[in-house]
Amino acid sequence: MAGARIDALGGDDPAALGPYRLLGRLASGGMGRIYLSRSGGRGLVAVKTLPAEGRAGETDRRRFAREVALAQRVDSAFTARVRDADPDARWPWMATDYIAAPPLSELVRSCGVLPASAVRWIAAGTAQALVALHEAGIVHRDVKPQNVLLPLDGPRVIDFGISHAGDLTLTGLTLGTIAFTSPEQARGEESTAASDVYSLGATLFLLATGRPPYRSDGDTLRLLARVQRGQLDLAGLPKDLVSTIRPCLAVQPRHRPTPADLLARFRAQQAGLPTTSSGTRWLPPRWTALIGAYATQGIELADDRSADPAGAAPTLVQRTRPVPQPPPTLVYSPERQARADRDRTRREMAALAELAARQRAEQAEREQAEREQAELLARQQAERAERERAEQERAARQRAEQERAARQRAERERAAAIALLAWQPWAKAGGDDGGSASDTTASGSVTSGSDLDTHGDDRAGADADTDADTDTGSDTGSDTGSGDSETDSGRNSDSDSDSGSDTAEEPTPTPTPTPTPTMDATDRAFAAVHAGDCLNVYNDGYDHMSANRPVRVSCTASNAYMHVNRVSTRSGASSSCDTGAGFTWWSRTGDDGVVRTLCLDRVYRAGQCFPAKVKGATNADLTVVWSCNASTVPKAGQSILRITGFYRAPKAGQNWTCPAGPGERFWYWQVNQGRSIICASAA
Repeated sequence: MAGARIDALGGDDPAALGPYRLLGRLASGGMGRIYLSRSGGRGLVAVKTLPAEGRAGETDRRRFAREVALAQRVDSAFTARVRDADPDARWPWMATDYIAAPPLSELVRSCGVLPASAVRWIAAGTAQALVALHEAGIVHRDVKPQNVLLPLDGPRVIDFGISHAGDLTLTGLTLGTIAFTSPEQARGEESTAASDVYSLGATLFLLATGRPPYRSDGDTLRLLARVQRGQLDLAGLPKDLVSTIRPCLAVQPRHRPTPADLLARFRAQQAGLPTTSSGTRWLPPRWTALIGAYATQGIELADDRSADPAGAAPTLVQRTRPVPQPPPTLVYSPERQARADRDRTRREMAALAELAARQRAEQAEREQAEREQAELLARQQAERAERERAEQERAARQRAEQERAARQRAERERAAAIALLAWQPWAKAGGDDGGSASDTTASGSVTSGSDLDTHGDDRAGADADTDADTDTGSDTGSDTGSGDSETDSGRNSDSDSDSGSDTAEEPTPTPTPTPTPTMDATDRAFAAVHAGDCLNVYNDGYDHMSANRPVRVSCTASNAYMHVNRVSTRSGASSSCDTGAGFTWWSRTGDDGVVRTLCLDRVYRAGQCFPAKVKGATNADLTVVWSCNASTVPKAGQSILRITGFYRAPKAGQNWTCPAGPGERFWYWQVNQGRSIICASAA
């Protein structure tokens, strides 16, 4: 028959503590010994004392007295009640109810994992015990499978004396304890009732999968680092238990349910079903068989039937049997083993302290590097802005110089035209020959825009006029017989003279150069934006940006809402911007004729709000930023959601859900082309 292991009393064990005669030793360690005792008609009790007489100092005695005081404050059917105690005795002792039941750790190791319904039943019973402890103002701080016993009528939580003994917390952090410790405890921070809930979630995960919720390679320090970061490995967790266990393992304590929430959820799930507190309804046969063996052993010990060797439990070492030969002195005695345990504990504590110091130093180095990086980025942005201002000023100066040069060139050309009109070389040529046709030719040469230098020599001008007269005389001779022709010739001459006079008074003006277009302040703001910048602008909910021009801010600033992933001055570049949840683009055609396009994606921060439709098909424009306290929304049917977290998308096939409180609804979106996930709840 299986049952609890009870070792025979040794030479350094007392025969009795107070009124209790000791039957055997149940457990022994660096922090104390626990004995089994029979208490007359009151059944069996477990008596706890310090390791050995003369070995306990004043610090150990004060700690033991605190443990007794804490245990006496709890009176619950779901814990081991204190019957009697004397912390001031020569051998300080405390007597509690002996619970003849195996711990969860032994049940999983010997009988395998549990179905989902049984796990929820154990979760409810353990939650009832934690409710009783927390109502008494006690935080257990060491909830683990070894400290939860399971009789058929429901779980019992034991060993909560460590609750307020802060110096005991690290002492208990062995490989078997760390895997059930909350992240804040592993970091040496203050433990709360939420810490017990995390440990309960890790214990329930063991019942469902047969292992703790972390990847383990046997290295205590590596496991501690994973616990501190909340780096869980939930592979193999049944889907039926995700809603029960996953919230308990939230990294942030405020996101975990309370024990009362777990208990209420179990009772709500069992509403309308037959109620029973017996484990025979919930547990598989192998579990109930081992629990029954422990119960039978307890009954026999309480009835003193174990005095008969034939009826004794095989695991009970009888004090009436012959005492074996003492082991050689070179073999570790129990006291020496206890000292070795304490030495190992001190080494582990020193290693943990070294790891914590190294982590603090690494954190300080990371923070210093982040500060230096932020300062470098700020300097680079300032230098870039200064260069851009200098370039803009230089371009403005160049445009001003070009405009001034154009005005000076126009003035010189205008002065040359005025001087030419005053000189009138064509008038001199016409006066020498008096031919009307000659006037026409000379006038035509000037107004047609031929080179004025050809008229710089009077002789050359005369020769040219002579050639013209010769041609004219020939033409006139051919028309001598016509009086009308002469009359027309005279009229043409007058007309030509008028034409020449008009040309002299109104010379052809020199074209004024087209001024170069200039950028206004908005164009300069767009031109100053580069890929990698962050902007204090967002979609205002009405398909407009919240500002007329981009305002650059540090990407770590709380008002950084948009990140610039690409900048283009190519026409139609908006079609090349990324699309999907959280992506948009912003274009402007500047006064200088350049089309500037900014490809944008949303910067997500917990606490920001946005409008969304959550009834029916859920949809939202994630580029919209909205006040969390607003009384209106941009469109009918929308609600205001608050971002609760921004996470890396889980691997394919990995079970994952957004952290949420009990009964709290949440929504999530895949963003950054499916690489990330944002979680949101109602604002």
